[in-house]
Amino acid sequence: MRIAYLAAPAAILGLALAAPAAPTAAQTQPAPKQQPRPAQPAPAARAPAPPPPVVPLPRALTGYAHPDITAANCRIETQIKAVCTIPAMTAGRYVITASGTSTATADGAGQAVVLIVGGRPCGRADRRGTPQSPWRSGAKTLTVACDVMILTDRPIEVVVTYADDKATRDPRGPTLKIDRAPWDGVMSAQFYVPPGQ
Repeated sequence: MRIAYLAAPAAILGLALAAPAAPTAAQTQPAPKQQPRPAQPAPAARAPAPPPPVVPLPRALTGYAHPDITAANCRIETQIKAVCTIPAMTAGRYVITASGTSTATADGAGQAVVLIVGGRPCGRADRRGTPQSPWRSGAKTLTVACDVMILTDRPIEVVVTYADDKATRDPRGPTLKIDRAPWDGVMSAQFYVPPGQ
């Protein structure tokens, strides 16, 4: 009776009491070795954009140069003003980019960037939060650009000034960069609609 009592749980749990079967021929053969995958070539790095072509200045501007304006020509004077100096005897086209960054501290925050080239205003940009596009928190950067044609015997200062309202400005101050652009032969161009139309 005791043996039957012990055998019953084994049958219920499905335990395998018989000796294990001998392995078949297929089971005794070693598994085929896996061939290593060929190494995948690393993705080619994207080549940097080529610099703008250097186009010689016209003969009428012999004696002038069209130099790069680097960080050595620029300085940040305050949190609201940065200045770059274009050297004397410079001729050619340049693209000036300036920006200012602030973090809003209240609803209706605003910011403004003014760009002046040699005492001549190049432009002003303003941004302020509106009910449709509120700005009450977070940082925003306002960027402006100016395309200029330079012909000067003396140094010219490029000045960016930055202002904000209900915001905390970046302590590093505004940014100012001047990039040399290809000479295209156009000294000036201005679009307007004649009066009386």
